[in-house]
Amino acid sequence: MLEPFRAEHGDKPVSMIEPKHLSAIVSAVSLRSTSAAYNLRKRLVMIFKLAVQLDFIKRSPMPDVKRVDHQTKGYETWSEEDITKFRAHWKQGTPQRIAMEILLYTGLRRADAVRLGPQHIRGDYIEITAQKTDADLSIPIHADFRAVLDTIPHRHMVFIATAYGAARSDKAFTNWIIEAARDAGLPPHRSPHGLRKATCRRLAEAGCSVWQIMAITGHRDIKEVQKYVEAANQKKLAKDGINMTYGAA
Repeated sequence: MLEPFRAEHGDKPVSMIEPKHLSAIVSAVSLRSTSAAYNLRKRLVMIFKLAVQLDFIKRSPMPDVKRVDHQTKGYETWSEEDITKFRAHWKQGTPQRIAMEILLYTGLRRADAVRLGPQHIRGDYIEITAQKTDADLSIPIHADFRAVLDTIPHRHMVFIATAYGAARSDKAFTNWIIEAARDAGLPPHRSPHGLRKATCRRLAEAGCSVWQIMAITGHRDIKEVQKYVEAANQKKLAKDGINMTYGAA
């Protein structure tokens, strides 16, 4: 991503670059691709942050460079059909099934799921500090989830372990789940984060409030969770409206 930028602008003095120069560069890229421009701007933010740390400049010009209007689709939420198909393919006790159930019953981010182990089990709760937000989470262990944990055959320090007992890296874990989902016949791009979103969806559809969902998942941004609750409420209100008008089916 940075190599074309370096090739064209790498010989220019960083101390003399202004927001208008960077805005023109990013705008030119956006004419070809808003996605490329969006990603370039993100990386330039990192580059000029480093320039400040190295005392090449006193202040980064990037805050004055307009953000690129690019809408990303994001990770796709697993549907109930996806979950059913995955369970049918990966039987109880298989590593892939255990990993999926851990993600679904906890709503943890992948970085926390891969380091979850026996040391985090305190009675009927999972006690873990979220790596991204430092939020201390106490997640109740449902009886069905307890049954899943009881199928784990090994006694390693992490539940989702490699064949050698080591923890999986975030990226390797994501690819492993995507591959397992593909083997189960699921649509493309079924990722660990999509399972986290499925947990939010399930909680919202069960009638949980925004605050209840955030207490489980460790979200800090209320707007991120609100959309799940609003979608669930819309579905329920629509159903109630039809039943009131035409009678229950």
